Amino acid sequence: MKEERIWPRPQIIPLPRQTMEIERPVRSLNEAAWKICRNPGADFWREEAEDVLWEDTVIPMQQSASSEEYAYACDLEIPEEWAAGRIFLRFDGVNCLTRVFVDGNAAGEHYGGFVSWDCEITQFTASGGRHRLVLGVTDDPGGICPFHFGGIIRDVSLAVLPMTYLGRLHGDVSFDEAYMDAELTVHAALRGGNGLLSLSLCPPQGEEFLLGEEELKEGEEFSASYPIKAPVKWDSEHPNLYTLTARVMKDGACTEIACRRIGFRQIRREGSQVYLNGDLLKLRGINRHDIHPVTGRAITHELVEKDVRLFKEANINFIRTSHYPPRPDFLDLCDEYGIYVEDETAVAFLGQEIDCRENDPEFTGKFMNQFAELLERDRSHPSVILWSLANESFWGRNLAMENAYAHQEDPGRLTIFSYPITQREEDDRADIWSMHYAAWEQDPAALVDSFDRSCHEPVPWPVLHDESTHIPCYDRTDQRRDPGVRDFWGETISRFWDKLWYAPGVLGCAIWAGVDEVWQGKGRWGAPWGILDGWRRKKPEFWHVRKAYSPIRLEGEARPCGEAVCLTVENRFNHTNLREVEVTWRCGENCGSMKGPDLAPREKGSLLIPVPYQKGDVLTLEFTDPFGNKVEDACRQLDAPVPGLPVCMAGAPSLREEKGGLIVEGDQFRLHFSTETGLITAGYVQKELVLTGGPYLHLTGLALAPWKADSFRWEGKPDCAAVFLSGSYGKVRVRFEIRIDRTGFMETLYEVSEMPYASPRRLAMRVGDDTDSGGYEEVGIHFLVPGEMDTLSWKKKGLWDTYPDWHIGRLQGSAAKHGPKGCAGPDAAPDRDWQLEERDPVLFGPFDTGRRGTRDFASLKSRIFRASMGYGEKGQAFTVLSDGTDSVRSRLTHNPDFIINKEDPRVVYHGSWQKQRTGYSSMDGTELWSNRKGDTCTCHFSGTGCAWIASYDILGGMAEVRVDGRLMEDSLSLGVRLLTPGIARGYEKDPGRLVYAAEGLPEGEHTLTITVKGERAPGSMGAYVFVDHFLVFGEGDYGDTQLIIDSEFNYPELSWGCYTKPPVRVSSGYSRRIYTRLGREEDC
Repeated sequence: MKEERIWPRPQIIPLPRQTMEIERPVRSLNEAAWKICRNPGADFWREEAEDVLWEDTVIPMQQSASSEEYAYACDLEIPEEWAAGRIFLRFDGVNCLTRVFVDGNAAGEHYGGFVSWDCEITQFTASGGRHRLVLGVTDDPGGICPFHFGGIIRDVSLAVLPMTYLGRLHGDVSFDEAYMDAELTVHAALRGGNGLLSLSLCPPQGEEFLLGEEELKEGEEFSASYPIKAPVKWDSEHPNLYTLTARVMKDGACTEIACRRIGFRQIRREGSQVYLNGDLLKLRGINRHDIHPVTGRAITHELVEKDVRLFKEANINFIRTSHYPPRPDFLDLCDEYGIYVEDETAVAFLGQEIDCRENDPEFTGKFMNQFAELLERDRSHPSVILWSLANESFWGRNLAMENAYAHQEDPGRLTIFSYPITQREEDDRADIWSMHYAAWEQDPAALVDSFDRSCHEPVPWPVLHDESTHIPCYDRTDQRRDPGVRDFWGETISRFWDKLWYAPGVLGCAIWAGVDEVWQGKGRWGAPWGILDGWRRKKPEFWHVRKAYSPIRLEGEARPCGEAVCLTVENRFNHTNLREVEVTWRCGENCGSMKGPDLAPREKGSLLIPVPYQKGDVLTLEFTDPFGNKVEDACRQLDAPVPGLPVCMAGAPSLREEKGGLIVEGDQFRLHFSTETGLITAGYVQKELVLTGGPYLHLTGLALAPWKADSFRWEGKPDCAAVFLSGSYGKVRVRFEIRIDRTGFMETLYEVSEMPYASPRRLAMRVGDDTDSGGYEEVGIHFLVPGEMDTLSWKKKGLWDTYPDWHIGRLQGSAAKHGPKGCAGPDAAPDRDWQLEERDPVLFGPFDTGRRGTRDFASLKSRIFRASMGYGEKGQAFTVLSDGTDSVRSRLTHNPDFIINKEDPRVVYHGSWQKQRTGYSSMDGTELWSNRKGDTCTCHFSGTGCAWIASYDILGGMAEVRVDGRLMEDSLSLGVRLLTPGIARGYEKDPGRLVYAAEGLPEGEHTLTITVKGERAPGSMGAYVFVDHFLVFGEGDYGDTQLIIDSEFNYPELSWGCYTKPPVRVSSGYSRRIYTRLGREEDC
């Protein structure tokens, strides 16, 4: 008895390679002269419709249109040679409900924005020539997927087929028990008449051979199986592709040729494990959106290929197409390069961002039609191993129908659904348990929900962490303070992947995410959550993924083994023996290449490099897989010496007191201390200024009051001079003891002698995964160095033994304060690598001026042996020395002469502004507030620009901004929502932010005027406007640079399953020592 179909199978035509004698039967309409009308009138599809509202546009391009139907139009030119054929339009993605009109005639309609569909227009174009195509498009982000908006986001094509044409062509594969011989089942159908179907197969680098010839009747569903002897298999490490070719024959002539690339591979689930071609499978994955900074969800073939190539370079073997089906060519490329795919339908956030539709029968067609189209389009791709039924939704009958349809239509693949905890025990459930954002330390095989609050009884069920190890995004406070959080994230993926690799029942993971979700117009809450930015520049996390996911794992140090150097190696491939891998090595003056050892996947053994072990030599290694992909770089120094710390005992410098200060003078250096503050005011090396202040207690996580000295004394000792000072930052009491020898070496002991406050507490910032793990972000001291010093150089420990030159966490290098051409514009295509950027409008708002130095310069260099801030790479410097336990970062300051306090006479107020105490997160612990409509604040300044510094606040309202009387912003928001990502510590205030800036003004006198609108900001609970202070821009506006030396650091807001250190606590008696030198010390 024939099984009843769960849902009708749609037709998606396999586009022809050749039609009749036509060599180019498919033509792109992307380059046509398209127009858009955002507010069309009635009958806009008619030829006589008014043209005045139409404007030129390009496709593909994500549009921001009205909430009602909008329209596209272009002219079609049907070639004369197509007159004897059938004409079809192919749409690869139009969001979301589309109506098609040709010459004013309705030709068809379709729902779903990310699947391919066809529309036959033969009856309207049979005469050939020019015709007018009009599309009516309606967004539907509130239906079943919030991504259903944006218009024509993918390719549009015109195709000609013969009158009897191929309506379907697919190939399914099954192997024998030994995975040696296979059976290829071909599914096909003819439409428009009867005909002969000739099927052939071409292996990779082989010759095409005939499978068979079959007479087909019109509309008949044809399936036939053909034995294939010992086919070359397809997997992610051996992406061998065959070409299945179908020829339609009529009256002895070939009228159509169509092809599918297929791979011989078979997926099998056994209990909690998944196998591909008999090999146990582990997925090293990532999530990927279609995204571009300018075109939004509309991306080109070239960009798709770049994504696939970059992800392959990062040792990624699995991509989840979050949260909608990908472009068709994306899957072609995954087939070609060897990347597994979780193909996700466009259903997301049911019961969260959008209404519950999972049981609503009125929406069943919307669920099922697009899901059936997804399967029909993509089922022949060997890269597709999972059908995803929905993202982060509640289970219901519509989703159960998707699951049943997938099992009926394509039993050779597995299904997955998030959230699976909402499925009932009696349901026909998805094959894979989807887990999102497990904590890095929890049991990765547990059947729990995303927050580890609900759990399923243990049963054999493979777990896939298909959203995991979130790239830093929502911890905006961490990111604004230190771009080094992106380097620190490497600890997360390293620990998490190691755990998953050894865990039975865990299929793998997919990092969130591949590419930054940022495009123009998105505003300051775009999501920088990718290992690539929107322009596809590599971010620090890219390298961490490549290293953590490497299929080659070298353990421990190199050791001598007779006349060879020996390392322990683990094979973390799924399908490759290491004897297939090429190993290229260099050690001292010797080099060579060889095959790896005979180790199957998951085996460990010895790698012997045929070179004598010589202490001090550096061994470098490169590993290349069978398809030419370099998968690992490694470096081992043989018996590397461990840098130590110098001792402050080279002899005492001279001490002399002068008016208001102490001078310490040694060999080629001089230090000046203030007897009033006890702090250094200047430090010179060979008459070159290298220090301008310090030491200061550095404690992020607590707003410290200004320093006030209590005592200051000094004494000479035989081997050094000693300076003692104590004082307080408000209620926090601190003492310093600085020992200085005659070579300029300084040992600084700092002690928090009295800490009246508890360390910051652990805090749930929002409902969900946002948690502040507690403790301070940084504890240490900082010195001030001249702003003219422009280069930070260092040598340090790292998570890995090799880094590329562009990486902010590289083991040794130099970082320039500014890029070669200053700050790039916020919206233009970049002309520099990611680490050389200075502006970041997503993190710092749309008016960001940069002025923090490059990301490379500003990011924490952790676990240093040496770090020098200097005049270029070779000029005089101030150097920090460590044994690999301290860390260094730099922070630029503004010249005090270019700072205008809110109560400066140059700032004029009108209205009822009130002073509010806000703590020392504001410039002097206060701000001025007003919520009365029409109140103004005008800052008079002389320079080329000015920035308004204030707070974003839950009580914040709307403001108007004018520069020199000219309206610049009429609705500037100072509000925050309680759930806004990145609010410091989850509270309702985000202080000290650049709210607005004017740049590039003519040098001279100007005004910046703020007017209170008396309106609440969106999501806010008040209408207040705040003023903290103003920064003036002009020649000489940069101040000194803080050189921060951290004894301890953490990123407690990282959350989302990511690793953070144990909380950094500071209580009374906390003390550490910091070692520095006046001058440059390269070899230590």
